[in-house]
Amino acid sequence: MIALERKYFADFDWGMLVLSIAIAVFGIIEISSAQPFPGLWQKQVINLGVGLAVMFAATLIDYRKIAAASVYLYAVGVIMLVLVLTPLGRAVNGNQNWLELGPLGGVQPSEFAKVFTILILAQYLGGKRERPLGFRSVATAGAIWIVPAVLVFLGHDTGSTLSFISFLAAILFLAGVRWSWIVAAGLAIILVGVLAIPHVKAGTGYKLQRIKAVYWPDLAEKQYRYQNEQAEIAVGSGGLFGKGFHSGTQGSLGFVPEVQTDFIFAVTCEETGFVGALFALTIYLLVISKLIQIARQARDRTGMLFVGGFAALLLYHVTVSVGMVLRLLPIMGIPLPFMSYGGSSLMATFLGLGLALNVRLRRFVN
Repeated sequence: MIALERKYFADFDWGMLVLSIAIAVFGIIEISSAQPFPGLWQKQVINLGVGLAVMFAATLIDYRKIAAASVYLYAVGVIMLVLVLTPLGRAVNGNQNWLELGPLGGVQPSEFAKVFTILILAQYLGGKRERPLGFRSVATAGAIWIVPAVLVFLGHDTGSTLSFISFLAAILFLAGVRWSWIVAAGLAIILVGVLAIPHVKAGTGYKLQRIKAVYWPDLAEKQYRYQNEQAEIAVGSGGLFGKGFHSGTQGSLGFVPEVQTDFIFAVTCEETGFVGALFALTIYLLVISKLIQIARQARDRTGMLFVGGFAALLLYHVTVSVGMVLRLLPIMGIPLPFMSYGGSSLMATFLGLGLALNVRLRRFVN
């Protein structure tokens, strides 16, 4: 037992732990500075503590045993997503993506369903030895994936639905899908995008208005340009070193909405400037780089596919969260990993990180 504990502490990636805590604490500081509601940063400290506990718990059992039980975790995720669409669910900002659990409060099942879906896809495709993957294997993986993805889409959560696509693409690529299929999918996406442009320009729905607010602002209604414009002002006003903590105006005075969640990066840019934004992005780069290294060193394909899929999910969240603040991408309500306020997002992220560290801990185990 002592030898096992020594091996655990010797092999544990303490650098990853330091990086994740550093970016989470940075987020708590920014939440405290913006503070649209009293007590948020104190709750986030509790969320961080629970998230760390979840992470360490996820490293204790061999990930192969957890992956073997992935069908049950996947089923739990799907059931929770179904319940979200019932009267037990709650809509926030037009998205039906919260589940009320009585005295336990609310939970966002889609955040956990992402991790569970990555795990079951890694377990299924990890056992396939065919190269390249055959049609049946890809179709089965797609069937597994589409159930939670459609349920999230039915809740009108477009941002989370697209996040499901990010890790599916990464896992299929790593598992060895045919290059001809990848090229065909890429061309199909480009074709659909080109054909959709006239429809988007002429559309009046709020999601289409959000797209126009970024790429064709003159065609978008004023109220849909507001968030983009205020976030852009916040980023630009921060300059090189920022205005200082508790000295921002766009976030603290309510010009930028949802500053504690979707637009936490805007507050970061306003108060800490280019230097603070670079600090945050550097940590994300290091975390994702470490995950890629863990995937490369994984003992088996299941571990490699899970860590690769989770890295793709984090990359998607960071890219979209930062992109929409910089007015490069439409607003989609995606939390910035570790930094945005929210227990579900933080705990699910630490769960995925714990499973990734689990893969690293057992990279030399037979």
